[in-house]
Amino acid sequence: MQYLAALSKKVDGSHICHQNDRHPCPLCDAENAQSSIEQRVLQSNAILESFGNARTLRNDNSSRFGKFIELRFSQRGRLVGASIDTYLLEKARIISHTCGERTYHVFYQVLAKGSLSSADRKNFFIRDTSAEDFAITTATAASGKHKHGNGDRSQLCQSGFDDHAKMFGELRTAMNIMGLTRQEQMEIFRAICGLLHLSNLTLRDAFLDANDGEECYLNKNHASLGPALALLGVTYEALNTAVTTVQFKAVDELVKKHLTTAQAIRAVQALIKGAYDSIFSLLVSRVNASIVGSLEERHSTAAFIGLLDIFGFESFDKNSFEQLCINYCNESLQQQFNRFVFKLEQQEYKREGINWEFIEFADNQDILDLIDKKHGGILTILDEQCMLGMRCNDRTFVSAVYEKCRSSRDRFQANTKQKAQGKFSIRHYAGIVEYDTDGFMEKNKDEIPMEASELFANSSCDFIRNLAIIIASKMHGSTNNSNVDEPLPQSSGIKRRAFKSSISRVSVGGQFASQLQKLRKRIDETHPHYVRCLKPNDQLRPDKFDPNIVVDQLRCGGILEAIRVSRAGFPQRYTFEHFVARYGVLSSVLNASSNGYQPFRPQKITVGHTNTPLKRKTHLKYRPEPKKECETLVKLIARWIVTEKEKQAQRILEGEEEEDPRVRTDSLSPRSFWKNHQSPQKTKKSPTIVHTPVEVSKVGIQVGATKVFLIQETFDTIERVRGQVLTVNATKIASTIRMFLSRVRYLAMLRSFRRDGKTKTRRRLEDEIELLRSASESKENDCNRSVNTFVGSYDSKSFSHLEKMNSQCSEPQEFQWVSVGHGRFVKRGQSAYFNDLQAL
Repeated sequence: MQYLAALSKKVDGSHICHQNDRHPCPLCDAENAQSSIEQRVLQSNAILESFGNARTLRNDNSSRFGKFIELRFSQRGRLVGASIDTYLLEKARIISHTCGERTYHVFYQVLAKGSLSSADRKNFFIRDTSAEDFAITTATAASGKHKHGNGDRSQLCQSGFDDHAKMFGELRTAMNIMGLTRQEQMEIFRAICGLLHLSNLTLRDAFLDANDGEECYLNKNHASLGPALALLGVTYEALNTAVTTVQFKAVDELVKKHLTTAQAIRAVQALIKGAYDSIFSLLVSRVNASIVGSLEERHSTAAFIGLLDIFGFESFDKNSFEQLCINYCNESLQQQFNRFVFKLEQQEYKREGINWEFIEFADNQDILDLIDKKHGGILTILDEQCMLGMRCNDRTFVSAVYEKCRSSRDRFQANTKQKAQGKFSIRHYAGIVEYDTDGFMEKNKDEIPMEASELFANSSCDFIRNLAIIIASKMHGSTNNSNVDEPLPQSSGIKRRAFKSSISRVSVGGQFASQLQKLRKRIDETHPHYVRCLKPNDQLRPDKFDPNIVVDQLRCGGILEAIRVSRAGFPQRYTFEHFVARYGVLSSVLNASSNGYQPFRPQKITVGHTNTPLKRKTHLKYRPEPKKECETLVKLIARWIVTEKEKQAQRILEGEEEEDPRVRTDSLSPRSFWKNHQSPQKTKKSPTIVHTPVEVSKVGIQVGATKVFLIQETFDTIERVRGQVLTVNATKIASTIRMFLSRVRYLAMLRSFRRDGKTKTRRRLEDEIELLRSASESKENDCNRSVNTFVGSYDSKSFSHLEKMNSQCSEPQEFQWVSVGHGRFVKRGQSAYFNDLQAL
């Protein structure tokens, strides 16, 4: 919304003002006056969040109502108006909430220190009070007793909505922008404080014997009684009569009956809920009147954008009537979402020329029928029970549900234990939810005693009297509360509306179902876009991802259901180029060369001194068009799949392979092809086979105008084969690289060995020469000449010969005579002794 509002302001940004502050530009003033609607639309959120949002165990600013905001734009894209529709405010949260949760923000904002001035706090009787001093702002335990402690089961580690004084200032700013005067604002906060004090009232002498049964009265000595009477502008007698007695019409006479203590407590709670719901409806009407725009602008509307912010799927420890309505709404919207996703699939199939008529997906219409089917749905049964009046209660209602819904065993469950406790379970798309029928009848009727309407109609406060109008219109069955400026009807008129028969009243469930049908019709007329918000954890901690929480949100948000719908068709799609690039490697497996398909192959792996051992051919053959190339490859894949299926079926018939019940016969199992663990590259050559034409659509592949479509089963099969081929190829490449690296290491070791061997040989030769010299000194003088000759020749030539030999030099060597002792000389090549030394 902020983006759309900011974009709207830039539409008329071409006008440049050249005036100063003393002489303002009239055109600029007109533009500023018109552009204020963007600010009003944005500020409407602050009001709705204060009166319609509350803290839950998982969210500190959870929206407890649904809303649809329609933003209207002119032909130039300027925001000219908006409207807001609301759905099913959770009124049960006003009077009770579980430990760790809170009621609506506005109660805490009014009570926060620094939100109101000292004089206003004194006038509203909240000078020295806090949230712990009132029943509706204190957590309620399971037993129903109010706890004045700080018990908190919330998992939130940090809360951005604890600064209630700051939030109250933002609320006051938004009300000012919406055009609410200070007096109107004070009247609203005065009514809120009146409801706070009204929730603290107690009953005196709960069990007094009377002629018409039990009788009870409001405790006159309670500290909150005086403030409640003053803030609501009523008298003690009128308030006591409204909450402790009931009137009904018998023939032509009004009969008055005293209520029991439990009935009186419920009457006080119904009065609080009805009053707060009327305040919320009045504020929504005032917001709509502020952002609707002028009549001329509404007629100039060229397009609109609708924003739907509605409650998500809910499943708690105890699920009541509100959760059934919320989950019914999510089931209905999920069905529309599934159909929308499938509709988009069908549009793409038609655009690509794909045969999609055989695709089917399971619909959740059976759940919607279970909840809202005429004369058989749960909400319909509830309405029928409410019409019968005092003769029916929650027990008779749940008995009728057990009787009429037992045929829906796939979706409806109720075991013996649940029947004894008045519970049942429904299998929703997000999981099984158990519902407790305690209070279903009362919540569906949502009846405010007609004495309460008369009580507010006779109030001394104008704002409270306006609430009586809204209460009377709702009891009459009207759902349009946008016009609050109509004249106040007389009390007799309100009384006649209050006496309207329960048969003709619209129940909460019926009203909600009607609103839901209108919402779905509204969405069907537009092109929807869906945004799913996911939280990584429930503690609002950064850098923490809880996969279980995310999967649960995906399931509740319908994402997994949408994926299931998508998988029912052709979930895998590739462009022609991408398909050939990914699966062209399968041509070697499918013997594609004999069919005219020549994929690009790299040259041999050459080991050299360059950095790129893998080189492509510089001259490439003519490559066909991508679609023809893709069609050829698709036919080869389809023929191979059909052949493998026939081989598998033949093996099963011949008894060579036992049929595995876990493997479908209409699909290619990886075990059937790879059971011998043989490489697809090394399959035995089979004799020439005459290929018959294969219809590729039967194997789950279809070629469209720009893409190739594959069903999930065929895609899995091709991916398995591709993985095996890549494994074999990768093994060959890795073995070649390992061979090259091993050879490099071997050559390095060989060179090192030769260097070491040359050094060792030289040392040994020197030792041998030294021995020869010592031996020659003991001989006669005639032998000294020959020995010296041998030593000089050997010393000068032997090492150069070794160096030349190691360097693989082919230069010629001089002929040498070598002494072998005792005055005998032989050629050097004939010296066995020298050959032995050289071998060393």
